[in-house]
Amino acid sequence: MEEIHSDSLYELPKYPHCAIICGQTGCGKTEFVLDLLEGEYSGVFKYIIILCPTIQWNKAYKNREWIGDVRKPKTKNLIIVNPIVEVREANGSLYEEEKLQELLRMFFKKYAGHPTLYIIDDCSATKELTKKKDMLSELAFSGRHAEQSVWVISQRYNSVLKI
Repeated sequence: MEEIHSDSLYELPKYPHCAIICGQTGCGKTEFVLDLLEGEYSGVFKYIIILCPTIQWNKAYKNREWIGDVRKPKTKNLIIVNPIVEVREANGSLYEEEKLQELLRMFFKKYAGHPTLYIIDDCSATKELTKKKDMLSELAFSGRHAEQSVWVISQRYNSVLKI
């Protein structure tokens, strides 16, 4: 019988995969993910795309030197996007619109075939993600064929789309 080493029991996947990181507010979910990217997942992904509507206030991102200013990250091939954009109507009034699905689709087409990680942070309860399943489902089920991985960071497991 082959001996199993304890360190091999906890090896995380380096091939395309999906993950849900779930926990209460302030428990360190984002810190955990960033620690993984600095440690075990360092150099695994060619592109890292962070989609987070609260990134400009999130201390976890601000405290990482390799990220720098979230509007212009220091690290090459790190893309940070707020999926909620302001739209100006013809009459001049502003409103917010969620573009998560469109952004996922655009990035999927652009980076297919390259090891890419999508971090969807603090978006799981947005209306667009809970109602529209198309692009997130496509990434979850078919992303591996295009070398795409998805990590969803959420406060509640129930708010993550039932894929």
